[in-house]
Formats: sequence, structure tokens, C-alpha cells
Amino acid sequence: MPRSRRKQSESSIYHVINRGEGRQIIFENNADRAFFMSKLATLLEEEGGSLLAWCLMDNHFHFLVIISHERLKVLMHRLQTSYAGYFNRVHEHVGAVFGGRFKSEPVDTDEYLMTVVRYIHDNPRKGGVCSGLPYQWSSYREYCGEKGFANTDFVLGVFDGVKQFKAFHDAEYGDVRCLDIGDVPRRSINDEAARLAAEELLGKGVIDSLKRADRQTRDRSLVALKESGLSVRQIQRLTGISLGVISNAGRRA
Repeated sequence: MPRSRRKQSESSIYHVINRGEGRQIIFENNADRAFFMSKLATLLEEEGGSLLAWCLMDNHFHFLVIISHERLKVLMHRLQTSYAGYFNRVHEHVGAVFGGRFKSEPVDTDEYLMTVVRYIHDNPRKGGVCSGLPYQWSSYREYCGEKGFANTDFVLGVFDGVKQFKAFHDAEYGDVRCLDIGDVPRRSINDEAARLAAEELLGKGVIDSLKRADRQTRDRSLVALKESGLSVRQIQRLTGISLGVISNAGRRA
């Protein structure tokens, strides 16, 4: 089936999203997130774009940009290629990092821009990552005065200031139809909770012996652990099995 053509924005404003291949976690730690945002900022400057809003979850990202239709495609190819190379190198991951090409939608009215900005900033709360709107890896705090990556002047001009911006975000609202990743982000848990979850899934003592198990049993267990929501890094720490073996288990199992 041929790919559908991307819709072009009259305002050159786009809401952009993508997620990890197979819904895998693509940001294992804050160093990953910092690298991604730094690279995005650099590439936006080189491609003549501007970042209006953003949010990084464990296994996907959202951002809102002003950029030409053609340069957006170049930007995303460069960004995802660069980050995938970094992720594979740092985490000894093998295979695709992102789940195919990115998704984008045009944002051509002030009303929809306000809706999308709130939707992006509300992602962590809806995903259960935090209880309120302030979140370390989104642009909400930048709109409240912290320095960061977003050009806040444009959006605040639409909202007519910070006070109205906050009031719009705090107001109750019903279901909204924005471009979404179609996935509930997996919430990170600490290693102690991860071990308990793994033992409940596989049985007590299995984790410690998994490294010595036959390949079929080992890979089947690794797939089950990944599908349960544990990160590749956590599985490595729990089992002592290499990142490459864990990442490839789904292909062999």
C-alpha cells in the first residue's frame, strides 16, 4: 500500500510525534533525553525552524514546530538517524529504534494551536508519570519562566500572556482529537519493583538462573519481561545478560 501524503500546513506549524519500534523505550535516562533535545535544537537552527512546545515520554515524543513542509522531512530524517545511532551505540542496542516514519499534522488556527500545546503538556499527567503539569522533560516549565529550548513568545502571544496560558491549561476539558501515538506510555519503575514484577511473571529464582538457561527458554523469558514493560537496561541489571542479547530476543524467540 502506498504511503499517504503528509498534509501541508498553511501556517508552517506542525505537531510531530513518533514512538519506539515495537513500543520499546527510547529514552532510558536523562542523558538520552538531553542528547535528543540538544540535537533537535541544533538541527532546527540549521534547517530554519523553531520549537514551540515539546514533551519526551519513555517510549515516544511530541513536539510542535514552525518549519517549512520540505525542511520538516529533512529535519526528522536527520534527527532520528542521529539519535538512533547514539542510542544503539550507548545502549548496545541492535536494530531499529523508531517505529517507522514520524507522524505529523498541520496546526493552522489559533484555537487548535492552543489545544495542541495543552495536549502536549498534559501528556505526562495523563500517562501517570506525574500528578500535575510541571514536568522536567516538557516545555511547560519554560512557559512559566524557566530557560529551555522552546520559543515561548509566539504561543504566549496567542494566549495573551502567561496568566491566560496557565488558566487554559488548568481548566477542565473533555476528549480532544489531536494526533496521538496510539499507545499508553510505560511508566518507569525502580529496580526493586522490577525484580518483584519479574519474579511474579516468571517465578521466584528464575531471574538469577536465566543467564544459564538454554537459549529457547532464555529468549522466551526475555521477551516476556520486555512485553511486561521492563526496560532493556533493567532486564540487563536483573539478569546479567548483555544488552545485545536482550534486544535481539524477540527476533529469535
